[in-house]
Amino acid sequence: MNGKHGDDPALDIIHYRLSVYSPEVDALVRELAKLMEFRRLSDFLSSLGGLSVEELRVKLNETVIMLKIDAKNRGWEVE
Repeated sequence: MNGKHGDDPALDIIHYRLSVYSPEVDALVRELAKLMEFRRLSDFLSSLGGLSVEELRVKLNETVIMLKIDAKNRGWEVE
């Protein structure tokens, strides 16, 4: 992986603004990028590689909700 588009879905969505999964899933990835460090996000997406787009949407949405709750409990201001 050398940082070019096509190397990493997280990089493609966040840095290159490419459509990778679906508009909704890509938006969830961008939301996660606000809540976790990039390498962690990249590794997390890689761990979900076998999921369908719908399964990925559900998992990412659950993760966004969980991380927002955790951030609020820690005193961070999140949407």
